[in-house]
Parts: sequence; structure tokens; C-alpha cells
Amino acid sequence: MRAIDESSTRAGRIHRRVGFLVALLSLAGVAIVLANADPAAASGGTQVEHTAAAGSTPDRAAAREAGGAARVAKPLIVEARLSRSRIIRGARHGLTFRFELAGKQTRKLLVKVVRVGNRDVVRRFPLGAVKPGVRIRVPWDGHKAKRGYIPQGKYAFRVFSAGQRASVGRGSKSTRFSFYSHRFPLLARHSYGDGFGAGRGHQGQDIFARCGSRVVAARAGRIQTRKFQSAAGYYVVVDGRGTGQDYVYMHMRKRGRPPQGSRVAAGEQIGIESDTGDASGCHLHFEIWTKPGWYEGGRAKSPTRALKRWDKWS
Repeated sequence: MRAIDESSTRAGRIHRRVGFLVALLSLAGVAIVLANADPAAASGGTQVEHTAAAGSTPDRAAAREAGGAARVAKPLIVEARLSRSRIIRGARHGLTFRFELAGKQTRKLLVKVVRVGNRDVVRRFPLGAVKPGVRIRVPWDGHKAKRGYIPQGKYAFRVFSAGQRASVGRGSKSTRFSFYSHRFPLLARHSYGDGFGAGRGHQGQDIFARCGSRVVAARAGRIQTRKFQSAAGYYVVVDGRGTGQDYVYMHMRKRGRPPQGSRVAAGEQIGIESDTGDASGCHLHFEIWTKPGWYEGGRAKSPTRALKRWDKWS
């Protein structure tokens, strides 16, 4: 009986050890399966944190959501728009920038005119305290704060509040505009004829158009001469303000020319194109003279390249 009991005891101990080993192997297998199914779970989340720190997809999505929230924020400025998209130096009319302040809070605003491209500020308009819902108008003709005009180029109006640029509502129009130094002098469909030096000592550029087309000042200035000459016909000479140059307009009708000594704005009518004088067909003969001016010690120079530039934006 004792031998049988001892054998039974040894068998029981072996059975228990085998069972314990089987259990360990089972647990190890479960751990391997779980690790293969979810590496992040096996590593305790370390991989997810590392990826997020390196700029993971969830982070980018969050950034997009944050950016979207910023974009859909209510604009500070509504109904921003310009009365025109271009102005000419010395023209009778400039442009007007209009806008309204949104929300319910009165704010101290500053309007800046900046050059497109380099963002240089060319003019500032401090508006002081502005109430919401009030239509604000800022008229401007391109003058600098002290003297002279801004350079030719593209510009834009910007509104600032507390040193930050104010957001603008989608319903607003573009606040960009172009500033030009001259206006093309003939308001009609036209073609180019003889140019500078084309026989007979030709000192300008001929521009052909239908008889009776309006002639306008290419640059603001004073009517220096208003006369008739057998070759030039009825003509005027404009002392170009701020240029030191004289602008000459020939072969016009007698009527429609401003009085001598009067001031004219850029784009203002100064005559009617015709064929008076020594002219073959109705056309405007246009000249530019350098300092100090027309038959005052200056010289005629070819205006053709300048005319074709002005023609592009007029």
C-alpha cells in the first residue's frame, strides 16, 4: 500500500508541473497573438505618441480643423470695395475706398495703402474710433502725405485694428487698383501712322482715327500755347505739370481747345481731332519735348514707345 501511495504522489507532482508548463505556454501564445494584432497596445501607446510628435496624420487633421475654424470666423470688415480699379496721375477724379465695420464694438481703425508685391506703405489714413454699421469713405487721388504722387504701379487698401490687419468678408470686392502716370491722348479706335523722323523732319507720332474724335490731355498741366500754323493746323502745347516736358497736339479743330493759360487735368478734353493744316486725313500729331520745353531750349523725342504703353491701360 505504501509503494502504491508513493507512486501516486510522484505521479500527481509530475501532473501538476506539466499543467503549470502548459499554462505558461498558453499565456505566452496569447501575448504573441495580441502583440501581432495591435502593436500599439503591446508597446503601451509609445508608438502613437512618437508618431504624433513627428507630425502624424491626426495632428495634421487637427491643424486643418483649427485653420478651418479661423477661416470661418466672422470678418471684421464688410462691404469693402473701390469706386474704380485705376487712377491717372493728375486726373480730375480719383477713387474712393468704402467699407463698414462689422460686429457691435467700436474700434480704432487705420487704413493703409500698400504697394502690391513688396507691401511698402505709401499712404496712411488714421480714422480714429469707428462705429459698426457706418459706411466709411476714404477718397484718394494718389497724392503722397506731403508732396508729389506715388510711383506708377499696383496698390491695395488695407484696414488695421489694434495693429492687426482686419479680415474682410467674402461679399467684398477687390481692394487693388493701378496707378498710371499718363493717359492715351485719343479717345477712339485708332491706328499708328508716321513716327518720329519719318521724312519732312517729322518730330512726333501720327495717330489716325475717325474725324471728330476727342483729344484729351496725356498729362495734367497748363495750356502754354494755343495757336494756328499752316503745317500744324490748330494746335495746343501743354506744359506737363511735374515733368518739365511739353506735350504738343496738332491738326485739331479750331473749336474745343481750352483758353491759353488755363489748367487741364489728365484725361480732360483739350480738342477735337481733324485734318487742319498740312494733314492727309484726320489724325492727331503728338509730340513730347524735353526740358526746358517746346522751342525753349528743349528737343523733340520719339513718343511712340510711351504712347503704346499708355495705350495698353487707357
